[in-house]
Amino acid sequence: MTSSISPASASEDDGAPTDNTSAGSRKADRLSTVSRMYDIRGDGELDEAELAMRHMDTSGRGYLTNEKVYQLMQDHVQTQRKLFQFKRIIIGLAVLVVILALSNLGTSFAAAILSKDTVTKTEETSDGEEFGADLIDKKTKEKVGTQTANDSIEVNRATSLCIEEDSELNCATDSYLSVPESVVKSMFYKCLTGRTVNVARTFSSGHVKSINICSSSTNVEFNEFDRSTLENYGESIHFDPMDGDYKVSGDGLLQQEQEVCDVDEDCLVNLACYKNQTSIIGCQDICKRKRWAPHRVEACVVSCDHSTCLQEAIDE
Repeated sequence: MTSSISPASASEDDGAPTDNTSAGSRKADRLSTVSRMYDIRGDGELDEAELAMRHMDTSGRGYLTNEKVYQLMQDHVQTQRKLFQFKRIIIGLAVLVVILALSNLGTSFAAAILSKDTVTKTEETSDGEEFGADLIDKKTKEKVGTQTANDSIEVNRATSLCIEEDSELNCATDSYLSVPESVVKSMFYKCLTGRTVNVARTFSSGHVKSINICSSSTNVEFNEFDRSTLENYGESIHFDPMDGDYKVSGDGLLQQEQEVCDVDEDCLVNLACYKNQTSIIGCQDICKRKRWAPHRVEACVVSCDHSTCLQEAIDE
């Protein structure tokens, strides 16, 4: 009886390589001799780390020199330092957030306690009108000191058509700076309590002038039914009661030479309010040179066209 051995059986008996082994061999054949020395896993391919090592071997030795290893360690140490610094920044920011949260919480508690221990008190004029407001301690009945920003009041030019003189009405036009009665009373209350008050004047050209009329060192004379006076830095400003408002006057409110104005009454004595075309044209020429900001040129040119306080022209 004869027997036969198939080719497939013979291959298995001889230990022939399988298909997987053949595939791995084919991949390994693709690598150069030096690259195969960096194939640590032996899979016939270089992963990212293995490929980076291969690129560092510029001389093709098949291994890294001490200089290359030293460079790797330097990069590693530098990375660790940056990471440590980053952690410190994160911790610092976290501490700052906690401090801010605690400060806000403390402010809320202080405001709640203050609201329970204080009451607002206002002053009244003889006609029962309220003005001014202060925080008063309920226990001691004393004012609670607070820090506030500078207060500012707006003055406007008004026209009185009729003035009573010798039991007769004189209806000649009289232009003057005006402030509402309630605003004046509140302002004097602030001045008497040592607060800072400024007067703001807006001219028809859009220019705004603000001057300080009241501070902790101001001499205050308040009379509800007659002239009241504020003396600050040697300059006096007067407030005269009119019909529903107060007339404001004083050299401290007047414009000096070359300053903007609307009418002659805005200027100091011996100065008149009118447009000087030469000055206006010169100002507009300067505006037109602002080529770095063309969107501002038009507004600048318009702002130049206004009256100023100047010496009165003498007719020869």
